[in-house]
Amino acid sequence: MLKNLVLFVAFLTISTAVWCQVTISGTVYAAEDHSPIPGVNVIEKGTTKGTMTQINGTFLIEVADTNSILIFTFVGMKKQEFALKGKRQIIVTLMMECFKDFFDAQVISIYAIGGLLNNPFGAQLVMASPFIRIGVIKGTYSYQTNLAENYFQNGQIELSHYFSNCAFDMDVRWHYRQFSINNNLESSAFSIENDLNLRNIKLIAGYSHLDFNKNELLAGETSSGILIGLGKSFRLPLYPTVIGKVAFYRNNIEYQANIQGGYKRFLLLMKFYKLNSFNEFSIGIGTKFGYRLKSQKR
Repeated sequence: MLKNLVLFVAFLTISTAVWCQVTISGTVYAAEDHSPIPGVNVIEKGTTKGTMTQINGTFLIEVADTNSILIFTFVGMKKQEFALKGKRQIIVTLMMECFKDFFDAQVISIYAIGGLLNNPFGAQLVMASPFIRIGVIKGTYSYQTNLAENYFQNGQIELSHYFSNCAFDMDVRWHYRQFSINNNLESSAFSIENDLNLRNIKLIAGYSHLDFNKNELLAGETSSGILIGLGKSFRLPLYPTVIGKVAFYRNNIEYQANIQGGYKRFLLLMKFYKLNSFNEFSIGIGTKFGYRLKSQKR
């Protein structure tokens, strides 16, 4: 009699446990392109019950009740906990883990530049700091001349990646440019610019100020305006990045364009600048090398 009672209680317990199991079905997608992800580990939190998604990203799992929490893990993806909250069919999206390497840090680049219109001789130097808490600090200076009265110079200080996450990062810079042609046309301008970098797209906006003198007989222009620009990186030979900027003043429009790329240590640069009747198209070739601080060599 006692044996039969024990068997009945055991059978009742097992039956109750099986009866309380709930089947949850779902599909796991990648957040970036909404493609299904096979091989994702799905585990009921607090238990050892789990399964894996199929080739089409679908899965079935038995859980204690519809208030359970499921944990989704996959190599290269962020771990996600999903509270069922009474749902029996779910859709889950996983995001890529964010491991960003800033390869523009701790680099020195040197260019030889030739202007095809007014300033045939020149050079450019770019220096980038190590990545610090606030980002990468870059300094750039270029100077071109005809070895006589003409010159064209650019200088800028940039704080790159001062805000960064997996989706985008931001840069801010102060940019100065100045030229003189035949002692008759002179200009100096500076701008404060902010970049929003979305993968291979760069959106640029800022404020620009211009001091322009055409000749001694005509009054010059001093005015401020807005600057806008757009950049894009391409998966082509030399991996070029194309950037175009336009600044609008009261009586003038300033145009700037830059194409820059390279492979390993070889660098190629093309620049175009236009303000009023001044135009300059420049081509440069260069090299780059990294450096390490004493503290990093230990």
